[in-house]
Amino acid sequence: MRRFDFMPGLFLLPTLSLQPRFAFLLLAALVVGAAVPLAVAWARLLPEEKPPFEMENPRRRPTPSVSIYGSEPAARKIDSSAVVLLFLLTLSFALQFPGVPRDPALNSLPDHWPGAQNWFEIALPCLLIVVSVAAMAHGAVRRSFLRMPLLVGGGLVLLLWLVAPCLYAALAAS
Repeated sequence: MRRFDFMPGLFLLPTLSLQPRFAFLLLAALVVGAAVPLAVAWARLLPEEKPPFEMENPRRRPTPSVSIYGSEPAARKIDSSAVVLLFLLTLSFALQFPGVPRDPALNSLPDHWPGAQNWFEIALPCLLIVVSVAAMAHGAVRRSFLRMPLLVGGGLVLLLWLVAPCLYAALAAS
């Protein structure tokens, strides 16, 4: 018997009329759409390489990277809270990715923590949904080079958490 279930009853009604092919297409588009901003954000964290054929001029000062918000060059500052949110958002995406055996791992966690049986079934999905909302809020408020990937990735991971149970039920009904 499964203790940790991601299938809310509210989303079962639309599965009655959803064809399995259309559900698979929507699920694939949602998974790929959520993965792209996360991959772009992780790629933006990597340091930039020097151009391959640039000659060194000892009298020339190194120019800092150009800001995407204006024409003035500015040094790229890494926002540690954005990196933590990106990590948690990637973890939230990975737990909702199709084929990841999340039920055995998540069901065994209350066994290791005595007294966690009552609140654990609701707390973890809610926490991972809150991470998506926090990533979108952080992207909307803070100006950094991870702004758009956090906004788009947070929205699509949140949509994946809310719509994927309906799509899984439509695929299982076929």
